[in-house]
Amino acid sequence: MAVFCVWNKCNNRCVMCSNPLDFQMENPYKGYSLKQLKDRIGSTDVFDRKGNLIDNKICLTGGEPTIHPDFLKIVAFVRKKFPQSIIEMDSNGRRFFYSSFTKKFLSFKNINLCISLHGFNAETHDAVTRTPGSFDQTVKGLENIFKYKELGLNNIELRIIITKITCKYAEKILKLIKDRFSGVDRVVIVFMEMEGQAGDNFKIVGLTHTAFSKYIPRIAKWIPKFKDLRFYHFPLCTIDYSLWPHVWRTLPKSEVTFLPSCNKCSYKKYCLGIHKHYLKEVGGSEFKPITDKKNIIKEGESFHHPILKVYKK
Repeated sequence: MAVFCVWNKCNNRCVMCSNPLDFQMENPYKGYSLKQLKDRIGSTDVFDRKGNLIDNKICLTGGEPTIHPDFLKIVAFVRKKFPQSIIEMDSNGRRFFYSSFTKKFLSFKNINLCISLHGFNAETHDAVTRTPGSFDQTVKGLENIFKYKELGLNNIELRIIITKITCKYAEKILKLIKDRFSGVDRVVIVFMEMEGQAGDNFKIVGLTHTAFSKYIPRIAKWIPKFKDLRFYHFPLCTIDYSLWPHVWRTLPKSEVTFLPSCNKCSYKKYCLGIHKHYLKEVGGSEFKPITDKKNIIKEGESFHHPILKVYKK
């Protein structure tokens, strides 16, 4: 996948953001102009030896990509440069509050969207984003996305970032998604990354895997209610074996590591590992190698989804 950072600005101020403080709107702009982005996108080698686009995906990231002043021109350039590509984008969803923007963006076709919900109402969501009105805009944005999805949306993923704050009402967010956005293609439970502002605000949002473990069985009950429910950023020893088929590896290898004791684990080759910033903030005493060898694994072909099924001997 070819990944292009559009710029470093965001119109939310999420307390657990993994980006540094200068990704907020009030800080000086350090992003890219339209010309710079066109040059970067146009000159990047995203083709394999046969001339095919690698993974056939172009990912636009930020900050919040949609609030770049030339965002739609950027997307138009990507679509012209790579007409058959899938355009993927993470967004807070707020600009989709505007129907005209939503229709213009989805009209570029072949779009995958990922949007995070941080609460089940304005009070809980806006407390995380530290931006009054962000919940109402995000929810309305999601309504518009589903309303106009036939224009060019391939799939939409909704994420819940698990922190000390959100773990307590993750189930209520899942209920909101089921009640209002049941057509969602994928729901993802993401354990927080303790870097950037999340590291700075560790006392407010910091959470251990052990503390979150009591909430996992409650969340697991929602798996049958969605087409696809996944867990991101979870070492296998932190989650019951029955949920391993729902665990995906999505962090780059450079951001994770293994403890010496992990070498004793019978399932290490399937495991994500431990985020380096987590070890820095929390330590590694929670992580215990699984040595019982009682599970028979049906392996997947994808590195990112290594376990398809688990059978007990």
